[in-house]
Amino acid sequence: MDPHLQAGVTSALLERIVSPLLDNALRYARSHVTVRAARQPDGVRIDVTDDGSGVPPSFAEQLFQPGRRADPTDGHGGAGLGLPLARRLARSAGGEVTYNAEHTSGAGFVVILPAG
Repeated sequence: MDPHLQAGVTSALLERIVSPLLDNALRYARSHVTVRAARQPDGVRIDVTDDGSGVPPSFAEQLFQPGRRADPTDGHGGAGLGLPLARRLARSAGGEVTYNAEHTSGAGFVVILPAG
């Protein structure tokens, strides 16, 4: 890992973008959550993955719609606002938050932010 990796956003904004992803991963993981950060040619990539049950394929298109949850009766808290907020904040900084459907053993999300 690069000890000098720096995104082009404030630490407070970085926390507001990544926190909802971490909260969800911790909420749904069976045993572990992984966070990886790496330099990209035009910025920084942060992957947040867990080994939980994952996102139902039928719900993947709705992940970033405010107020939507795959299973509101699953016993986990939340109002379905974290992912839309994370994406909106990342986009406001010239970045993006996406769902990584290729991550098959749980859920995976990718944050791309401009370089600092």
